[in-house]
Amino acid sequence: MKKIFFIVLSALFVNSANAKIQVATTTPDLAALVREVAKDKVDVFSIGKGTQDPHQIEAKPSFMVKLRSTDVVIAQGLELESAWLSPLIQGARNPKLTKKEGIFELGAELDPIEISKGSITRADGDVHPGGNPHFQLDPIRLGQAGLLVATKLGELDPTQKDEFRKNAEAFKKKMEEKTKEWQARLKKTNIIELVAYHKNFSYFCFRFALQCHLLLEPKPGIPPTANHLLDVIEQMKKRNINLVLIENLYEDAVGAKLKTYLPNLRIERVPVSVEGESGIVTNEQLIERLVKAVEAGAR
Repeated sequence: MKKIFFIVLSALFVNSANAKIQVATTTPDLAALVREVAKDKVDVFSIGKGTQDPHQIEAKPSFMVKLRSTDVVIAQGLELESAWLSPLIQGARNPKLTKKEGIFELGAELDPIEISKGSITRADGDVHPGGNPHFQLDPIRLGQAGLLVATKLGELDPTQKDEFRKNAEAFKKKMEEKTKEWQARLKKTNIIELVAYHKNFSYFCFRFALQCHLLLEPKPGIPPTANHLLDVIEQMKKRNINLVLIENLYEDAVGAKLKTYLPNLRIERVPVSVEGESGIVTNEQLIERLVKAVEAGAR
C-alpha cells in the first residue's frame, strides 16, 4: 500500500512539474506574441477575436469557465478592456487572477502616445486618458512587449525563463529588421498622409512617419455623421489625401459615401488584429498586410 501511495504521489508531482502555464490574452495579437515567446511551452487562448472591436467584447459565461484554470491574463491595458475584463475575472472566481500579479497589462509599459491632457468627460467620446492602447501595429513596441511577456512567464515557470528570454530577443531582433524593410518600402510610396476610421493606426503611423490625424469618427467611438464626413472630404481635397484605410471592424457604407464625392479615392478595408482576416496568424503578417495596403494606395 505504501508503495502504491508513493507511485501515485510521484506521478502527481511529475504532472505538476510538467504542467504548462495557462495563459489567457485579451486579444489575438497578444496570443500571437505569447506564442512567439513561449512556443509550445504554454497553453494560450484569446478572449477576443480578430474580427471584434476589442472595446466591446461580450463577457460570456464560457470565458469565465476558461479563466477558472488560467494562471495569468495578459492584456493590452490603458483601459482598452475596462468594460468587460473585470466582470469576467469576478465571474471566474479564480484566486490567481484576483491578485495584482494575475492581470499583466502591457500598454503603460510601452511609452504610450496620445496621453490625454486636462479633464476628460463622456462628451469627448471613448478616450483613453493614459494613452492610446493600440500598440499592436508598431513592430518596435511589439518587440519590447515580447521581452516583458518573457519576464512575466519566466516568473511563473523559472525552468523556462532563459528559453523565453532567448525567443523574445529573437522576435525583437526580427521586428527591428522588418521595420527597416517596411520603412524603406513605405517611403517609396511617397504617401505622407492617410485617413482612418478610428485611432487604431496611431502607432503604425508614428513608426512609419505617416500622418493619420484625420478620422472618419467625429470623436473616438462615435460613428461618422454626415456633417463630419463633409468636413473630412473638404480637408482631404485641401491636403491632397487619396488613401483611406477602413478597419474591417466597422461598417463599409461610409466608403461608398466618400467615393461619391471623391471618385478617384483609394479605399482599403484592412484588419487591425491578428486573425482579423484569413491567413493572418502572426503579428508580422498583420503589419505586412497594412504595408501592402499603403503600397496599393500609391498605385
